[in-house]
Amino acid sequence: MKTESKFSKSNGVGVFGNDVKDTNIPVEVWRYYLLINRPEEGSDADFTWPDLQAKLNNELLNNLGNFVNRVLSFIAKPAGVGYNSIIPNVPDDVSGDSHNPTKELADKVSAYLDQYIEAMEKVKLKQGLKIAMSISKEGNAYLQQTKFWRLYKENQSLCSLVIKTAAGIAYLLACLLEPFMPSFTLEVFKQLNLSPEIHLSLSDDKDIDRVRRPWDILSAGHKIGIPKPLFRELKNEELEFYKNKFAGSQADRIVRAEAEKAAEQLKKTTIVATDGKGKKKNKSAAQQFKNKSAAQQ
Repeated sequence: MKTESKFSKSNGVGVFGNDVKDTNIPVEVWRYYLLINRPEEGSDADFTWPDLQAKLNNELLNNLGNFVNRVLSFIAKPAGVGYNSIIPNVPDDVSGDSHNPTKELADKVSAYLDQYIEAMEKVKLKQGLKIAMSISKEGNAYLQQTKFWRLYKENQSLCSLVIKTAAGIAYLLACLLEPFMPSFTLEVFKQLNLSPEIHLSLSDDKDIDRVRRPWDILSAGHKIGIPKPLFRELKNEELEFYKNKFAGSQADRIVRAEAEKAAEQLKKTTIVATDGKGKKKNKSAAQQFKNKSAAQQ
């Protein structure tokens, strides 16, 4: 990837695979960033730390992660304030086809699904990823529009429809994003308490029909696992640390790392000296060097 400086593989300028390993940023974040910034042509992808921060915090954390965690966390709440970790049953007299917000969501998801299949068949990975993230965005808007937290108190039957639909969308997202972020998919399946082998097939007409009716994707009565946050915010102080750590070329970084290592070792090294009267005095090598330099000035 190119950074703000001109990329040069021979000079070691850029962000490379071994640099990625030296950060605490999960691999799925890097995979997402590379794919969503994938150039349409064969040129290098531009990279800046602020852009990575924005993609992680705004798109992965606030959009995708927030949607999945919000739905599963509500289901996991005890009865009386949630569903005691059970996918709710929707009464027969309540239908997604007759509830406007749910029907509108289903129509949008259906259209996005067709676009996703077409993009992936043409190996347009960046486009496929963007479409999947658009479904997540629609899921968040659906939760806000339906105000499920209020529905739970005012209309339990309708709330069950909304939550069952949203849980189905969370599962759908895990399936659609597997080609891009497989570790994310595995974690969502774990939190849903589903085997990774139970996977939607986009070549199966029955599975596609289920997706077009997202309230039918997951079975009522299924017990989910333990919800956990899927992404962590990249804070400004962390961003500055990484910008400084990976500034310059790889050769520059090696020199800086060796200098820091030597400085730390110098602090720990103790030199035994005498004060001229036979008494021993312990000084760190760093202090000894500092005193000697001061005496020479």
